[in-house]
Amino acid sequence: MYRTRYRTAVMAESFAISPLGSINVEYLPVRWQNSFLALRGGIGFIPGGKDTGIGAVANGGGVSVPASITYNYLINNLRKGIHKRVSVKCKSAPSKIASEWFVEVGAGATPIAYRSADTRTYSFAILGLRQQVIFDIPPHPRVVFLRANVTPSYVEGKYELRGGVSLGVSL
Repeated sequence: MYRTRYRTAVMAESFAISPLGSINVEYLPVRWQNSFLALRGGIGFIPGGKDTGIGAVANGGGVSVPASITYNYLINNLRKGIHKRVSVKCKSAPSKIASEWFVEVGAGATPIAYRSADTRTYSFAILGLRQQVIFDIPPHPRVVFLRANVTPSYVEGKYELRGGVSLGVSL
């Protein structure tokens, strides 16, 4: 069982399913003993660029609205689980700070509205690694997490391989 349980978090994400960066809210509607389901949505900004021709995407800025759903499975306690079954020890109080690792798999979509071009919708697969650290200090424990993802995308008949990072904190 993982200790870093929370229901809602806010996170800053760059280059994952948002082209440049975004601020997202994450909600965990379902939590199991060793895994959880995460829903994520947010808003991002794409700055304007130089004029590269008529109808060019780089000319003018835009707004992105990333959304995703991921399944996260605890991977750092596999060895501890086997050790716990074969050893008998006295129980002690859990530590105030704990770290846990999860593998993350999911999908997402990001519609992007450009000022000088048509709206495009990017579809993403998500494969990543996530570290969560709990600070179990009263009155309210906080969870800080760092995610690193590989996010292959598809838009208008083209495939791209991307990656990104996110940093977040539970509310």
